[in-house]
Amino acid sequence: FTGLENEVLTYIYHSQKKVPLSIESFGITFPSPNFHIQRFDARYFILEYIVSGKGYLKVDGKLHTLHANDVYLLEPGSSHEYYADKDEPFKKYWINFKSDVFFHILHEYDLNQIYVFHDTDISEEMTKIFALEKVSLYNDQIYKQASKYLFTIFMKLAEKNHIKAEGSVIAQQILAELDKAIDSSVSIDEICKTLFISRSKLIREFKKHYDITPHAYLVNRKIAFSKMLLQNSAHSIKSISNHLGFADEHYFSNIFKQKTGMTPSEYRKSRTNLTTDSQQ
Repeated sequence: FTGLENEVLTYIYHSQKKVPLSIESFGITFPSPNFHIQRFDARYFILEYIVSGKGYLKVDGKLHTLHANDVYLLEPGSSHEYYADKDEPFKKYWINFKSDVFFHILHEYDLNQIYVFHDTDISEEMTKIFALEKVSLYNDQIYKQASKYLFTIFMKLAEKNHIKAEGSVIAQQILAELDKAIDSSVSIDEICKTLFISRSKLIREFKKHYDITPHAYLVNRKIAFSKMLLQNSAHSIKSISNHLGFADEHYFSNIFKQKTGMTPSEYRKSRTNLTTDSQQ
């Protein structure tokens, strides 16, 4: 984390009360050529809006260039890196938050693993979120209003994604079948048979539109879902592996460790410790 001396931020306080939205912090990053953040296995949603200037985002092995009026949305569990352009550093608005509700909205509206939404103005909604600081610094007292503004932002992102997706009916059909296969053992070849297209065409059409292979997308979705189950349920690792259609528990554990750097057991323990610490 470098360049943070050029940020103005607001931290939000929390009680023991369980609510649908937990705001960690929000703020403004002012132009700094040294601004650079890298995270492994983020604990919360990161939503950022580029006001001016230029920057970069690295996630899932791909580099995205960011310009004014661009939005990027990173979900819990992601590993990523973002930084300002040295010659034209960005100014940006941002908010970090936790929410199972918005996690489901992200997936139900097909916003997951898109990350960057170009030319999407959310400055009005972000300004309204910042104004909540004058109402209260306690999450219990502002989360409902913040939820309304965040939902508006998510719907803007969904509309932007819908407009982009209209160009490929086949890619949308593949995406729908992959999403249905998250909690099953359905293979890519079986999806090809369902859609009556060749494997090569399926891979080509999907990667062309979503910048990721169908197999990688499906594995990433399964791992993201498994993280939620590990953190929020008492299901055994074997049960989770079976539910998500992995060949066996050992294979699931290997894939999980490749993606996260931890075994499922280690991940569950780390999340439990974080929850315990936050409640103390």
